[in-house]
Amino acid sequence: MRQRLFAALLGAGLTGVAAAQVAPGEHSAHHPEQVPPAAGATAPTPGAAPQPNGGCGGMMGCMGGGPRPFYATLLDMPALTPEARRVIEAEAERRIGWGSQAIASGGARLHHGLAANDVSAVRQAVTGLREGLQMLESGTAALRAVEAGTAPRQIALAWFRDQLALPPSQAATTAMAMDEGPWGLSWYHLTTMAFLVAFLLGTLALQFARMRRVSGLVGRLARPGTAPASGPPAPAPTPPPSAPTAGAPSAGAEALTAPATPMPEAAVPAPAVAPAPSPAAATAAAKRPWSGALRVAAIFRETPTVKTFRLVNPDGGDVPFTFMPGQFLTFSAELDGKTVRRSYTIASSPTRRSYVEVTVKREEQGLISRHLHDRVAVGDSLEVSAPSGVFTFMGEEPSIVLIAGGVGITPMMSVARYLLDRTYPCEIFFLYGARSPEELVFREELEYLQKRHPNLHVAATVSRAEGTAWMGATGPVSKDFIARVVPDIAKRRVHLCGPPPMMEAVKAALAELGVPKEQVKTEAFGPARGVVPGPAAPLPPVPVPVEVAAAAAVPRVATAEVRFTRSDKTGALAPDQTVLEAAEAIGVPIDYSCRVGICGACKVRLLEGSVTMEVEEGLPPDEKAQGVILACQAKSVGNLVVEA
Repeated sequence: MRQRLFAALLGAGLTGVAAAQVAPGEHSAHHPEQVPPAAGATAPTPGAAPQPNGGCGGMMGCMGGGPRPFYATLLDMPALTPEARRVIEAEAERRIGWGSQAIASGGARLHHGLAANDVSAVRQAVTGLREGLQMLESGTAALRAVEAGTAPRQIALAWFRDQLALPPSQAATTAMAMDEGPWGLSWYHLTTMAFLVAFLLGTLALQFARMRRVSGLVGRLARPGTAPASGPPAPAPTPPPSAPTAGAPSAGAEALTAPATPMPEAAVPAPAVAPAPSPAAATAAAKRPWSGALRVAAIFRETPTVKTFRLVNPDGGDVPFTFMPGQFLTFSAELDGKTVRRSYTIASSPTRRSYVEVTVKREEQGLISRHLHDRVAVGDSLEVSAPSGVFTFMGEEPSIVLIAGGVGITPMMSVARYLLDRTYPCEIFFLYGARSPEELVFREELEYLQKRHPNLHVAATVSRAEGTAWMGATGPVSKDFIARVVPDIAKRRVHLCGPPPMMEAVKAALAELGVPKEQVKTEAFGPARGVVPGPAAPLPPVPVPVEVAAAAAVPRVATAEVRFTRSDKTGALAPDQTVLEAAEAIGVPIDYSCRVGICGACKVRLLEGSVTMEVEEGLPPDEKAQGVILACQAKSVGNLVVEA
């Protein structure tokens, strides 16, 4: 009777442990990148909910057919009979399969969390890895015990000893004393369980008190004009110069690497200049990109006008930041006595941690592109800030269509390389348009990847094929071309990047094909629209550099003022003048990159007044709701107060 009572209590304890863990099928159902279970494991049906008895927590969980805990069942087996051996081996193999699957899924989640700099996701991934390892160890331990001929009762007692971390001598004493005390349990067992319960309750109480304290602090800081309960008044908050969102060239004809619109997740936050008095400002500060020097390790010529530059950490090891596929770098250089900055999308995969690559087209009007093509050599150092952008895709949807034009292929290559490196199981449609066959960037690599990965479908078209050996499609990326290559495109997510005219035509074609607007993610590059040209400025697509435009700008009549709180400066603001231009006129530094409202590098907080913005692609809705504006786009006819 006492033994049966002990088995029931032990089963209840195991059930409690099971409640704190995640069944492997339930865990993997949240992740599309299923890793095949190990041999002997029962593969879950994709998309199906886990079976009620598909797996219990604890060391070995429950037997497949009943709700009774497995180790409680072992206590009723007096000897290692062939039937008992079969039951134990089957359960052990299931545990090994589940554990392997949980470890593989946890590894993928860990990589995603690290790439997104998401501490919560990393913590969850580590928990999944730990649980998978426990299941794997439980299965192998049971198999070793069966091979040694250990009796089922001894296997259960050994598990009990391991869970309490008892030395063998003390475990033997405890086992002998099991029949003592109330309900057939020793006082040692009762006091141990009471201690664990008290410890759990104390931990919960401490956590509850901590959360109340944090909530109170956040509430005080979030109230405008309210200082903390004690201490000096908080200094002016640091502006949120979160990472740009696209690789659009800044204020110049840098129609090179396609800008990106990805999520600004910086790998290494820059140190804050001043303490931020609100959670929103603290979050923005944490998203600042890393800045420093990278060394040119190799240069590859892709086409007559396009080169790829491989950059590495000058100190050795991995590059000093993580990024997501589709994000971009911002380069700075002193050229002709002026600091020039341009953004280029990363073309390499985030899985290749030892280097990062950008692919750049040489433009006659592009200061940085000409500098990279004509002057930079292997071994040189380049000043870079990274990563930036929200034009990303991490494989969270069951299919992706990548449509690129010209050097707009660079973010698409980063996405495709990443998905294929991560064994993305779903279909990838890669559509690419170029002016001529010799301008098809990454042509050989795409052909190789398509042969190696049957889920990658590549289709290219060129505008001019006369006099060449090109046997593929000709003409633009049209509605007919898209419909012929991609079946059921209205149900798929589409990423589009290329020159503005090509993008407008493709978006119209996608609308005619029934693709919902919210399923189309775009990233553009081209002439800057945020610069006011002088009287003799040439027409697009040849833009006027920022410095020249500012010097030759048409006189404006100011009707309002803008005050910059951190710089403690006030300047005139004309109706057709942006906040960024007003800041530059009086020497207030505001970071910028594309100046067309795409990259998001010029984000600042609006404290008073209202503005209008022609382009807001680089401003996430949640930040806009918090009063963040794009300085390169913000205009107003009334007075403004800006945090800069």
